[in-house]
Amino acid sequence: MEQSPDDIATDVLETLAAALFPGARVRGQHPMTGGSSAAMTAIDVDCGNGAEETVILRQCGGANLAANPHAARTEFQLLHALHDRGLPVPRALHVDESLNLIDAPFLVISHLDGQPDYGPEAPLDAARQMAVFLAGLHNIDVSSDDLAFVERPADGPGYLETERGALPEVFLKAHDMLEAAWPPANPNGPCLLHGDLWPGNMLWQDGRLTAVVDWEDATVGDPMADLAIARVDMSWSYGFESLDVFTTTYGELTGFDLSTLPFWDLRASLRQVPHTADYAEGWQELGRLDVTQDIIGKCHQRLVEEALAAL
Repeated sequence: MEQSPDDIATDVLETLAAALFPGARVRGQHPMTGGSSAAMTAIDVDCGNGAEETVILRQCGGANLAANPHAARTEFQLLHALHDRGLPVPRALHVDESLNLIDAPFLVISHLDGQPDYGPEAPLDAARQMAVFLAGLHNIDVSSDDLAFVERPADGPGYLETERGALPEVFLKAHDMLEAAWPPANPNGPCLLHGDLWPGNMLWQDGRLTAVVDWEDATVGDPMADLAIARVDMSWSYGFESLDVFTTTYGELTGFDLSTLPFWDLRASLRQVPHTADYAEGWQELGRLDVTQDIIGKCHQRLVEEALAAL
């Protein structure tokens, strides 16, 4: 689960609030839970003009800082670019890498209504909304000057990382085929990728997708990588019918060539297989007691079988 930050000193919060809203006063704070990569604190602010606002202070985690020492500024810039394009993301309000106020780089973002929904009442509709979002993201022109800072790894997103010896025998054929063909061609050209589109990074209210959060894994690369990551978690959380609706809607909206998607489905499935028990434990902690290790394993196997059949 997400890191739980200790209470932040009142004078620190007052200084930060005044930088955001001149004359503002802090009314309270409380830690937020739900992710794994950053410590987040909700800060309730009296803006000094009769208005009240809640903002989120997001402290970068050690793993992200090791990968990118400027992770806070990178996410700040990306949120600005996405919000300016009308995508449902938090507004980026402030960034600080100085370590003068807090002993970790941080950014401040707007609070958005909604919360993750790990088992929507209308999964087909939720899948369509996810597809609309992902298509909108992938249709962004990544040659724009305001996106020049986004990482563009030479070997593509999520290189083949699962070792053969970590897999049960039933998945060895898939690993061998994927290893021989890696990396697959990208007939669609580079796109802006979220990098971790799963239900925990989406906020919903009254059945409507209100925001997509946690952009620290964003890169430019093959759009099939994003599509496959979403499909794997969707297979057990929304069901395979929703998975089909998601993929079909995405294809219709983008017009992309999906012929290499099976390779990415293999990669997305195989990278999870050695950790199936951990995934099951995590989902059950989120309230999905029906998502067991056996269920996840069967979904992995079905995805792999369908991908192999398509290839």
